[in-house]
Amino acid sequence: MRTKEETGFAAVLTAGETQPLRGIQDPQLRDDLERVRERSFTMVAAAAPLIREAAGSLINNPGKMLRPALVILAARYGHFDSEKILDLAAAVEMLHNATLVHDDIIDEAPLRRGNPALHAVYGNSKAVMMGDYLLSCSFTLAARSTSGTNGLALAHAVARICEGEVNQNAGRFGEDFSLRNYLRRIASKTAALFALSLAAGAREARVDEASCSVFTRIGYNIGMAFQIIDDVLDYTGDREKTGKPLGRDLLEGIYTLPLLLALKEEGFEGDLFRKVGAKPYSEEEAAEIVSLVNRSGAIEKSRIMARTYTDRAFRELERLTAGYTRRILTDLVRQLVTRDR
Repeated sequence: MRTKEETGFAAVLTAGETQPLRGIQDPQLRDDLERVRERSFTMVAAAAPLIREAAGSLINNPGKMLRPALVILAARYGHFDSEKILDLAAAVEMLHNATLVHDDIIDEAPLRRGNPALHAVYGNSKAVMMGDYLLSCSFTLAARSTSGTNGLALAHAVARICEGEVNQNAGRFGEDFSLRNYLRRIASKTAALFALSLAAGAREARVDEASCSVFTRIGYNIGMAFQIIDDVLDYTGDREKTGKPLGRDLLEGIYTLPLLLALKEEGFEGDLFRKVGAKPYSEEEAAEIVSLVNRSGAIEKSRIMARTYTDRAFRELERLTAGYTRRILTDLVRQLVTRDR
């Protein structure tokens, strides 16, 4: 007879067709990440059926899993304790998924990774609680697998992510077209967790403090480039690949780098500025703005800025000893500026 835990585990596994990892080619890292996914399954296997089903849909459709990959790669630079490190990587991934659930509710986003967002399936109230449950799983895993320093860093990262999201939400359809404030926002919203992932993995593997600082800077620069490219894809991406329509951020009143650079180029006096000022936007109006941004040269300027951050990451990578971690991280950074999803 199967135990209650085994039955619950099977329910999570069958909550949806398990999707392959995206973008990770290295066999060892792919194997590590599948083990991370198994730990995530185990954490939600004993939960109430509704949570198992909802969490299973996220775990079965994992996206790129970049953040847990960064934890693992940094840890493999030092003394790799697979039990601790894979738990820590799972904690980071569950934290990331919790923030996505909450973001989708705030943004009223209908899709996540090409599938219906949890709030679209279960309603806002249930989705909030599901996100909270994933957050509790993250801290449970971190508490049992990581040092007090890393546990505190994880808590600080949550605070920074929340700060970035609050600032973004408060500025929706606003008059803030400052590049400086945009960069601050994405530093909190995205780069903070990338930096934490590498730094936490390195510290847990007892890497020397100077190298931990290098990993922190690499993570920050990767995160900044990643978010900028994400924002570019909101103006240029293929919906079949990105899983979301063009101009979604714009429809939500979120002004990102391509629009800010296009407005700066135009001088806040032309047709684009007038159209941006006539808010909120219909889908047709948003499509017109997207078209103007694409014709402005702002897309290439945004990609150049992303490459600036990846070049900084490359320079920091050169400070690390040559080997597995530096090689795979270098490959991942190269993929960032050319990705289409």
